[in-house]
Amino acid sequence: MLKVTVKRPRRTVRQLEREKDAFIDRMTDTLLVASKSNTPIDKGRARRGWRKERSIRQTSIVNRVPYIVALEDGHSKQAPNGITKPAIRETLIKHALDRIR
Repeated sequence: MLKVTVKRPRRTVRQLEREKDAFIDRMTDTLLVASKSNTPIDKGRARRGWRKERSIRQTSIVNRVPYIVALEDGHSKQAPNGITKPAIRETLIKHALDRIR
């Protein structure tokens, strides 16, 4: 059996919250960069359309360019596998490798 006692639980919870927020920031920053780099370029509008949006409860990566869904569905020879699935895969692999190092 393992028994853990936490002294100063409020302080510990605040520290965990800060670490969680920092981790989410790192993940979304990496995902934003990967999404931009995976976005096909014609005139560059779709690539410039990526944004990181924060609210109290969530952080989102969004692109409001009207044809982004078509690009995501693979309607581009430059990105036949879409944009976000490969970006998510790259992000997860990068952060998994960072944890190993």
